[in-house]
Amino acid sequence: MYILEGTFECYGFDAETDALVDTQVCGPGSSVYIPSMEPHGMKNLSQDEVGRFLCCIANVYEDEEAL
Repeated sequence: MYILEGTFECYGFDAETDALVDTQVCGPGSSVYIPSMEPHGMKNLSQDEVGRFLCCIANVYEDEEAL
């Protein structure tokens, strides 16, 4: 994800236990990499300001053909 506007708190969770394992605050110009299929979340920290981000999702599985 690439943060365009606003400030987000980004979370990473353990895939087996759903326990919180990482938290980072990210603002404009920050990029966040999440490995495919890893549980994660993010929260806009402002009640008044818009938060905007770009998200690129590219899942390709071995048993599926990529078009």
